[in-house]
Amino acid sequence: MIRANKVKTMTRAAMFEKKEARGALAVNRFFRGDYVIYGMIKSAISITIAFALAVGMWVIYHAEELMTEKSVADLFALGKQCVFMYAAVLILFLLISLAVYCVRYQKAQHKLKGYRSQLRKLAKSYQDEASAKEKML
Repeated sequence: MIRANKVKTMTRAAMFEKKEARGALAVNRFFRGDYVIYGMIKSAISITIAFALAVGMWVIYHAEELMTEKSVADLFALGKQCVFMYAAVLILFLLISLAVYCVRYQKAQHKLKGYRSQLRKLAKSYQDEASAKEKML
């Protein structure tokens, strides 16, 4: 027998699975710390690539000046300054990534809490139907 509340619950659960398959359900595979660290590692790699590209473009743009007007000591000082800037940018963006991934994890857990509630309702309705069938026999 088809029951309207069971169909509604199944529909909500299926819609959640379809919409959140890559979001909240993917987050559920990780512990909080693992998810945050994984996100921070991805951010660190992206920041490193972006910084290397930016420095490379700057060096290409100022190549003539760097080769003719700068001494070796000036280049080492410039290299130290570049490393310091990289460290500062990396720390700043890792702190931002930490906050972003913590919030994403919390939101995903909140969404999954509702999803689990729907699944429990569905399981309970199946148990109720099974027990009603047993009583009829």
